[in-house]
Amino acid sequence: MKISAKHKAKNRQAILDATVDLVIEQGFRAATMRAIARKAGVGDATIYNYFPTKDAIFYAYYEGRFAAAAAGLEASQGLGWYSLQERLQALFEELLGVFLPDREFLQATFRPVFFSLPPNTRELKPIQAHFFGAVSGAFAAAREKGELEELVLEGLVVRLFWDYFLGVAAYWLRDESEQFSATSILIDKTMGLGYAVLKAGVVGKAIDIFAFLFRHHVVSLLDGPRLGLDVLKDIGAVFKEKVDGRQCAER
Repeated sequence: MKISAKHKAKNRQAILDATVDLVIEQGFRAATMRAIARKAGVGDATIYNYFPTKDAIFYAYYEGRFAAAAAGLEASQGLGWYSLQERLQALFEELLGVFLPDREFLQATFRPVFFSLPPNTRELKPIQAHFFGAVSGAFAAAREKGELEELVLEGLVVRLFWDYFLGVAAYWLRDESEQFSATSILIDKTMGLGYAVLKAGVVGKAIDIFAFLFRHHVVSLLDGPRLGLDVLKDIGAVFKEKVDGRQCAER
């Protein structure tokens, strides 16, 4: 019997919701495909028509949340009046806001999804696309208003913000301060520094600043990978080479 697209969407969402609930209630290992299917009210075999593995459910969850945050940012009243810093901070607030109800789920799944070795590049691309689009949109809006000049290797800067957000999220998941005030302070201070560097056009220095902040304020809280600091170092060398070359040309 063929089911409607609406019913398929309902089943898919039920599977996602059941996975979140099971991980929170019983832990990561207890959320097997069979247990998820039964909690979602679908057949043990039917669940594989929607997701081939439990990991695929996790990636689908995160993609949905990143998409919701990007849409929420675009719907923000007065977005056109935001400065670049305000817009980027609003994006981070949207992301942490959509994650807040499922924070315990993130504490169990965030590391294997985003810090696996080797990285799950193919699975992460749909998630990253929403984030990259939002950050690129913020840069484009800032240039249109004359707030920001053309960035050297903007694509790499956008990816740096991805690593930056992962660091902030990892910090937030360990933050036990009242109303996550420590995370708010971290974002305010680091975003302010990053914005000042970008606006000044000294993009090469941004790499050193973010690497320092990750090392001392984020990575110290983690037992896992160092959030790509080696990659940041390589990017820094590329930026400096490009900036030095441009300065020589201007002379």
